[in-house]
Amino acid sequence: MSAFTLKIIACIAMVIDHTGEFLFPGTVWMRCVGRLAFPIYCFLLTEGFRHSRNINHYLMRLLAFALVSELPYNLINSGKFICPEHQNVFFTLFLGLLMLYLLEWTESVTLKAFIVIASMAIAETFHFSYRYPGILMIYFFYSLRDFTMFRDLSILAVNIRLFKAGIQSYAGLALIPVSFYNGKRGPSMKYFFYAFYPIHLMVIWLVKKFAG
Repeated sequence: MSAFTLKIIACIAMVIDHTGEFLFPGTVWMRCVGRLAFPIYCFLLTEGFRHSRNINHYLMRLLAFALVSELPYNLINSGKFICPEHQNVFFTLFLGLLMLYLLEWTESVTLKAFIVIASMAIAETFHFSYRYPGILMIYFFYSLRDFTMFRDLSILAVNIRLFKAGIQSYAGLALIPVSFYNGKRGPSMKYFFYAFYPIHLMVIWLVKKFAG
């Protein structure tokens, strides 16, 4: 399946997840389905890094939508305009892409290790969504891209061992659609998928606010 199809799957899983979390709390199956979204986005980020013609533009897009998404993300999570305790997933993806860019910039193994550890520390310190395990997932998807079995085992290990929530282990199921990826882009609709994240958060927050 194409990158476009994987994005559709990730979007559907994300909407189910957030609908369950904020409108139907306690509906475990919805949260389990939602676990598929982030690993797919991590995988697609690494593919985007490999094929992007302008990494600087890619980085700026992620940062711009991270800033745009922060308001609906804060509102739906805390009801506040500013909430330093949590940062939305675009910040995680931005940091992960920056990490990959820096890793390709140097040949030093020591410096590469420092870049990965520093990226994990930043994600943890500033409370980026998925914290340091999210950065690790991006790293494994990229560094083990030619070793599928080890890549998948590493992703499974991160989701089973490093996250506190037991349902996160269901994220391993994201490796099934990823395994069917055919390397094709499919229809672009690039900005639709960027905008979908903050828009769906705002819609769910409005429903929660006025229907609750």
